[in-house]
This record gives sequence, structure tokens and C-alpha cells, in this order.
Amino acid sequence: MPTREGQPMNPHAALRHATRQRGQSLVEMTVLLPLLLFMIFGMVDFSLAFSAHTKLRNAVAEGAYWAAQNPGDENGIKAQVVLAAEGLDPPLDPNRITVTPCIVVNADEYEAEIALSYDYPVLFGFFGAGSQIELSNSTTIPQFGDCR
Repeated sequence: MPTREGQPMNPHAALRHATRQRGQSLVEMTVLLPLLLFMIFGMVDFSLAFSAHTKLRNAVAEGAYWAAQNPGDENGIKAQVVLAAEGLDPPLDPNRITVTPCIVVNADEYEAEIALSYDYPVLFGFFGAGSQIELSNSTTIPQFGDCR
């Protein structure tokens, strides 16, 4: 019979060693699995929040494009921003959009400022039910022509 460090090898000892290894692997997996899932769900949530922020940035840019062509049209600017932010869940609240048209820079120069904020609902609320992250974006653009 083979020996281990000069002692005869017991066939039952090899079985106990294999069982102990399986138990150790189970404990390691039990400890690491929640951490791994937390990281994966966090990455998914971050990527969805980043996508929503990008959509908001593009919506503000669309509103700025509208404001440059239609100086002083505050309702039209808000409508363009809401239209460009279509697909957000929950939808963008028009009351959270701030439009400041016709800001006087010089005697003949005007600017418009568009700002918005959006409460992104965290998908995997590790910090409690109903967790939200406030996303915001703004831009200032020159307005050509007269302000109404």
C-alpha cells in the first residue's frame, strides 16, 4: 500500500480529504456569491443610469437646437425636450424642465439656458426600497435674432 510521509495510506483518509475539500469550496462560494451578484447588479444599474443620463443630455441638446431657431418659445423648447426624452421610465416631468430664454449678454446678444432634473429609480435598490438618483443636465446657447 502506498505510504504518506512514511506512514501507510488509509483509503478512508483520502475520502475524508475529498469531502473536506468539497465543504470548503461550498463555504467559499457561499461567501463570494453575494458579493459577485452585488457587483453584477451594480454594473447593470450603473449602465442603465448612464444610458438615462445620455438620453437627458441629448434631450437638452434638442431643446437648445429648438431655442436657437425659435427664440423665446419656452413652451416649444419644453415640448422638444420632453419629445427627445421619450422612452424614459418613468417619463420626464415637464415641470422639472427650467427654460430661461432671452438672457441679455450684450446690447444685441441673447442667450437661453435650459436645465432639467430627473429622478432615476434605482433598479436594484440595495439602499432601501424606492432609492433614486437625481440626474441633471443643462446648457446655455446663444439666440440669434430678436427675443419675443
